[in-house]
Amino acid sequence: MTVSQLTGPAVALSDESYHLLNELLEERFGLHFPAHRRAILEDRLQPRLRALSLGDFLEYYAYLRANGNGEGRELAKAVTNNETYFFRERDQLDALFGEAVGVLRTTGRILCAGCSSGEEAFTLSFFAHEAAAGAPPSAAVRIDAFDLDQERLAVAQRGECRARSLRQMSEAQIARYLEPSGPDRWVVREQYRKPVTFLPGNLVDSATFRTAGPYDAVFCRNVLIYFSRQAMKRAVQNLVSVLRPGGLLFLGHSESVIGLLPTLETVRLGRCIVYRKVGA
Repeated sequence: MTVSQLTGPAVALSDESYHLLNELLEERFGLHFPAHRRAILEDRLQPRLRALSLGDFLEYYAYLRANGNGEGRELAKAVTNNETYFFRERDQLDALFGEAVGVLRTTGRILCAGCSSGEEAFTLSFFAHEAAAGAPPSAAVRIDAFDLDQERLAVAQRGECRARSLRQMSEAQIARYLEPSGPDRWVVREQYRKPVTFLPGNLVDSATFRTAGPYDAVFCRNVLIYFSRQAMKRAVQNLVSVLRPGGLLFLGHSESVIGLLPTLETVRLGRCIVYRKVGA
């Protein structure tokens, strides 16, 4: 890619292109950029126009419709939010591996949806490892994790991280769970990487992650806030479909699906509100 492709005057996102791209993003990924985030969408897609030598966003939309598979991966990378770090919103983790740890004894499987570069999935592994100390091998927890962005998944599979991911960790935790791999670089220790499997997946396409279930617990935190209401319902239905009866769904603190599905009931665990699957 040349310098001229990476720089140059910004292309304006017309109303027509904005609505068409939003429709495509919701259709493929469930994502929605409301009016107050329109400028973010415009900014994130500028490099794709330059890389493909396209004149405007309408041309890019037509290109996506004609070349959906290959360019779809670049689109997912451009529009997804990869903000993540270890021990994020740990109240829910304390609740699951504390008073609700018995939930994990049915299948011993957890799903982490929208895992980005893996910090949340590895944090689940840290907690599972501590909870299993002294327990029989049959009590071991396995964690499956998926994301749209295959570049971030590659980072997760290597267990790599940088200082920004460590901001909620103490020095003792860093030494326990990570090992340095270079300047401002760490890697998750092997025993915590081993229980985690990373795969590409799409929240609005249950076929991409259904085969590995059922799960005792599903984590999908700070992802649905970027979805339209309709896409959010479809994504939650997909997640519930891989959750066993009695299993728990954990969402971000600012996300709520109360009353969205009759198969979910709210449960208080410690200081957290989570959702339990009811019925067969």
